[in-house]
Amino acid sequence: MQNKIIKILLAVVVFFEVVRADDIKLVSERYILYNMNDNSVLLEKDSHDEVSIASLTKIMTVIVAIENINDYNKIVTIKKSMIDDIAWDVATAGFRVGDKLTYNDLLYAAILSSGADAVNALAESVSGSRSEFIKLMNQKVSELGLKNTHFQNVIGLYSKSNYSSAYDMAQILIYALKNEKFKSVFETNNYKLSNGKIIKSTIEKYNNKNNLNISFITGSKTGYISKAGFCLASTATLNNVNYLLITLNAFSNEANVHIKDHIKTYNYFNNNYGYKKIVDEEDIITTLKTKYAKEKNIDIKANKAINKYVKNDFDKSKVEYIYDGRDSISYFTSIGTKLGSVKVNYDGKTIDEFDLIYHTKLTFSLLSFIWINKYWIIFFALFIFLLVYTKRAKIKRS
Repeated sequence: MQNKIIKILLAVVVFFEVVRADDIKLVSERYILYNMNDNSVLLEKDSHDEVSIASLTKIMTVIVAIENINDYNKIVTIKKSMIDDIAWDVATAGFRVGDKLTYNDLLYAAILSSGADAVNALAESVSGSRSEFIKLMNQKVSELGLKNTHFQNVIGLYSKSNYSSAYDMAQILIYALKNEKFKSVFETNNYKLSNGKIIKSTIEKYNNKNNLNISFITGSKTGYISKAGFCLASTATLNNVNYLLITLNAFSNEANVHIKDHIKTYNYFNNNYGYKKIVDEEDIITTLKTKYAKEKNIDIKANKAINKYVKNDFDKSKVEYIYDGRDSISYFTSIGTKLGSVKVNYDGKTIDEFDLIYHTKLTFSLLSFIWINKYWIIFFALFIFLLVYTKRAKIKRS
């Protein structure tokens, strides 16, 4: 029930509506795409399902480590406990017992190489033990208010207690990217460790065989275990639009299927969507009656421009303004007064709302003022007449 409520709330904040999953055929079973310019969801499917996320776990491992490291240049010596329980088929950075590396090296090796040895070294060095570090990871889950995430290891190995969702992983990555150090690591493709070894991001390494165009992908973290399939978190920039995409559980024998899902998604939105002006400053929102003015009516314009990320077939002529507010203004209405609110409708759906502010000064009309207030003026004149008459009568009697 809680997941259904979250999905409903999620759909409300999306411009127009979230693109139907059927519109784009992806191999990944669960995913969520954000337009980071607007912090809006463009595409999602089963994004709150609790599933295994493989090495995307390391995104949380690294941001928690960064927030607990005071000196990135501090030397860490690789111990036996950091590598002795790593299975042969788990990705590593190739560290050996006795190797001396900086925290900086370990951070890059954790994201670029997806090194299990690197994240183990980070966890044990930062917290003294992996179990204590995992407590910090789950504490961060609570701080971020995530409902479908729990960590049981720092690597992303399969466990019923190590899971997340596409939505939660998006929130973790969005949070992490606000940290400049994490952003720098996440967006790096090649890095030279202090021991001279050069490491490459896994997305670049995997793509060597296919030579796909991933030039617009600005940062990435891959993941794979048999229980989770291929997983990928990435960011991209196309035509000044910043995107963030999480895809989970792509089960396929096709090479780089998760990377292809990301390329397909980014290209689809880049080719079919863009920013367009849905409200112009000169658009007339409503016409109001006036008081005490030479103008009988006045057109109230939007006096603001609103640009929205919409499909390329957007037709401005179909935009309708639903105004809810006062039906008249007077010469004495102050500039900057809120007249009411406006809903911007397109094809019967509300796509934006804004306050309508008064910004045009009327011309004062004395005749209009007298006519509108004629009864009060007559009453006032009679009152003055009676006051004067009474005063004169008193003077005569005295």
